[in-house]
Amino acid sequence: MPEVFVARQPIFDRKLGVVAYELLFRTGQLNEAVIASPEGATATVVLNSFTEIGLERIVGRKTAWVNVSRQFVLSGLAQAVPPGVVGLEILEDQRLDCEMLDALVELKRRGYRLALDDFRWRPEAEPLLDVVDVVKLDLLALGKESLVAHLKRLKPHGVTVLAEKLETPEDHEFCDGAGCDLFQGFFFRRPELMRHRGIATNRAALLQVVTALLDPAVQLSGVEQLIGHDVSLSYRLLRYINSAFFGMRCEISSIGQALALLGVENLRQWATLSVLASIDDKPSELTLTALVRARFCERAGVQLGMPRSGELFTLGLFSVIDALMDATMPEVLSSLPFPTNMREALIHHRGEMGLLLDCVTRLEAGDFDRARTIVSHAGDLYLESLVWANGAADALVDHGPLVAVTA
Repeated sequence: MPEVFVARQPIFDRKLGVVAYELLFRTGQLNEAVIASPEGATATVVLNSFTEIGLERIVGRKTAWVNVSRQFVLSGLAQAVPPGVVGLEILEDQRLDCEMLDALVELKRRGYRLALDDFRWRPEAEPLLDVVDVVKLDLLALGKESLVAHLKRLKPHGVTVLAEKLETPEDHEFCDGAGCDLFQGFFFRRPELMRHRGIATNRAALLQVVTALLDPAVQLSGVEQLIGHDVSLSYRLLRYINSAFFGMRCEISSIGQALALLGVENLRQWATLSVLASIDDKPSELTLTALVRARFCERAGVQLGMPRSGELFTLGLFSVIDALMDATMPEVLSSLPFPTNMREALIHHRGEMGLLLDCVTRLEAGDFDRARTIVSHAGDLYLESLVWANGAADALVDHGPLVAVTA
């Protein structure tokens, strides 16, 4: 099987909970050869990915939405994917005639969820509005005024309206106020700079620990004092070291003993992940994005022969810290003693580290061609990172502080 590029883009509800992911697929060969049937190639990649990888490892318990063409629907290929976990997005440029309508009605009867992608009002599309479940409106393409007009036309049909291409928190706020039901775009990764807030006490203590652990000459006795002065941190650390992952034969009840057993690298990752987990007024997808990027940067750095994989893991984690803290990246980093190359990477995507961040953000956006020029086998590494992050996030939610953070 050729290298498979898989990107997923979250779909949020009004409470900013992730209810589904749109999946983007491509093989590494699509831009190197002429494909007689792009639809057939896409179908092959989708089906192979479902069987070879396991869809649940990519999206967990969420619905996976995939783009499908007219040929994909009429040929019966759509019925080869499970209706319970897969939604089908009808591409905007497909011919919508009676044959297509009949095929979609049959898919709906079989339990498939259907969506119209990049919808623009046209008479021949109206019959479909009583069949599909979701209509996607592109804010960038329509503009605010036209989006509102489309909402009014769609309301009598009772469809769920998804606003996509939302790039800023302001975009999300507008579409939410206009009456959209679901939201997609990179708005959740942008800080809301309309207000400034302080860092909660527990979070500040965590950042102090992170800062101390970044010092190459760090002394565990100093870290022990920082953690020992905060009851919540002490509890988190002891619960972490005593988790099933470490399989300790006897219970560890001393902060000093826990630090000695973990070592600096595991402590650094535990502290950084705890910072992310402590921010409960942000979408959990931000934490998941941080985990994917951290794992990708760590693994891609090894492939490129870059030293200090632990530093690369931290690089990926902190790439969303501006959105988590509602501050600019320079403001957040001003209190952290990161080396110059890491600061340049996080703020400007410069240098070798910056290329890693550029690669992973392009994968997230579906720009697979550019990503592959930066890191060979980027698709495989990203898919591995997605699977790992899903498992790590489950551990974070179910068991408190994250376990199994090292490669």
